[in-house]
Amino acid sequence: MRSLLEVKYLVAGYQTRDVLKEIQLRVDEHMFIGIIGPNGSGKSTFLQVLARSLKPTSGSVLISGTDLESLPFRDFGRTVGYVPQENSIPFSYTVREIVMMGRNPHIPRFRAPGFEDERAVNEALTITGVMEFADRSITSLSGGERQRVLIARALAQQVDILLLDEPFAHIDLHHQYELISQIRDSVRGKKAVIGVFHDINLAAVYCDHILLLADGVVRAFGSPRDVLTVENLEKVFKINPYIGENPMNGAPFVFVMDEVRTEKANLQMIVLISGAGTGACLMTALRRSGYLVRCGVLSEQDSDYFVAKNLGIEVISEPPFSKISIEHEEELADLISKADRVIVTSMPVGWGSYPNLKVLERIGGERVILYLPESGCHIQDYTGGAATTLLNHLIERGACMAHSINEVVSLLDMVPGIKKER
Repeated sequence: MRSLLEVKYLVAGYQTRDVLKEIQLRVDEHMFIGIIGPNGSGKSTFLQVLARSLKPTSGSVLISGTDLESLPFRDFGRTVGYVPQENSIPFSYTVREIVMMGRNPHIPRFRAPGFEDERAVNEALTITGVMEFADRSITSLSGGERQRVLIARALAQQVDILLLDEPFAHIDLHHQYELISQIRDSVRGKKAVIGVFHDINLAAVYCDHILLLADGVVRAFGSPRDVLTVENLEKVFKINPYIGENPMNGAPFVFVMDEVRTEKANLQMIVLISGAGTGACLMTALRRSGYLVRCGVLSEQDSDYFVAKNLGIEVISEPPFSKISIEHEEELADLISKADRVIVTSMPVGWGSYPNLKVLERIGGERVILYLPESGCHIQDYTGGAATTLLNHLIERGACMAHSINEVVSLLDMVPGIKKER
């Protein structure tokens, strides 16, 4: 695959301070690279060097094998397009005039724009949804509309390398996804896109490569799945991340969890019986509220299992697609015998997971809370009604029903003797 851009040992900064420290990167055609990192990590500085707005202190940048600094201005303009973070334009050009400026590198001196230039401008105006503003002054538009015009100007430039510095920060959600999809589609030609992203999850969905910067150094570069790891995000962003999976496309999805307080040995215990994601939000809320939580039996591929492990909650686990073993059923029975409260969610229940509920017959209903977001006693019952019958018996014997997380927490707060973490 042809290399469009090579960065070798790049050092750059402002006055006496180096922001970027020996950056190395190769960008091939068809690549869509998202740059992420905390504030001050050098993301915008890196794009400014690539856009020739900032000269490097040392190192080199090669565009298709030619040194960036030696590339003639018009050749550079036909090869690299740049959408900056700042979108203020003080002069009252029309939107069409602004977008036509992207064609300047292609138009010979002392010539008027030709048919191909008009076609490129109209196409860019249409893609970005600003054709309706074509004859309006740029100064009359909102910040998000102006940003779309600047993206249109870069698209009209028809370059091989498109640089985007947080291009969607001021754009509404609808146009955000529409534009990034169009830009991603452009990479299917012999082009490359390098963009700074504030939204990690947006980058994970649309970029095929992620560059993670911190303190001016490349901390990781590769596919979203390889870069967006718990270890990388903890180190760079100083957060407590949970890495899930976007159900629409399988891309990694980053969720930042609240810090969990340290447990104390004398706390009484809540056991959560859940599965298939029905307990994820609840266990997160309970830990945030300071309750000591333990989980029933979960498959090692269950999303509730991953959330529990990320929260440091102890789980009784079974291998994927396995029935709950007699040993684990007895372990759970012992656990709930010591629990102050047991919470059951509206999880799917088949015969393989039925022992999670069966053990509740041993403690009666007065210590059970059924967390059922819909009204009534509704669970996903694949046992021919046995699971529903058991829950109804628990309600008859004193089990409480809660239809929201707030209701669950309120019921727990009413129970004498339950202690929270402090």
